[in-house]
Amino acid sequence: MTDTPPRVAIYDLDRTVLRTPTFTLFLLWAAWRDAPWRLLLLPLLAVLMIGHALHLYGRDRFKPAAIRLMLGAGLSAARAERLAARFAAWRVPRDVPPGAAAHIARDRSEGFLLLMATAAPEFYARAIADALGFDAIVASRHRRDAAGNWLPALDGPNCYGDEKARRVAEWLAAHQCDGAHIRAYSDHASDAPTFALAREAWLVGRGDKVVRLAAKHGWHVADFEDAAAGAPTKVR
Repeated sequence: MTDTPPRVAIYDLDRTVLRTPTFTLFLLWAAWRDAPWRLLLLPLLAVLMIGHALHLYGRDRFKPAAIRLMLGAGLSAARAERLAARFAAWRVPRDVPPGAAAHIARDRSEGFLLLMATAAPEFYARAIADALGFDAIVASRHRRDAAGNWLPALDGPNCYGDEKARRVAEWLAAHQCDGAHIRAYSDHASDAPTFALAREAWLVGRGDKVVRLAAKHGWHVADFEDAAAGAPTKVR
């Protein structure tokens, strides 16, 4: 007899597992909950966002600056955990598309390990992954000081594109997943490097543009607004 190879289902977070992008939403929500006066800084946040949209600087500079502006120079571990848990409790019941829930349930029932791979900050994305029953997460890391406080500065590159695929491959190697049957789900072509690691790549979305892009690259299409999208699939 031969051992059954491991199975891993990799899910992007924003616009895939959750409909709504989380980064700016989390900053605004956390500021409103913890320091409402910081909402007076919204014009400065808008300036940062415009500069990023104009490609004056990348995500590696934008994200730490936005976090510092809206959350401060540091988050204690207790404060970060509290905010993350409450944010997950707010968003997960409201924002998981029915098809995403169906696919996650299907993959879990078929024995797949569930790995969330996201550019979102780990300190709140982990709470979302935990709320959904994921087994592990790969996310953007942020530095911590000697007291364990989360700092705005990134600890390594933003977990996006090629860097996300590198981090996923690193996780797979560390968990003895050589030869694994891998399914990967994302709403965006920036995850093509992660799709390249998978036996099944699923582009999440609907409409002719999504269908054409998936056909061009040989990807499957999953409409996560369709509750029937997670119908059982035989895995060989």
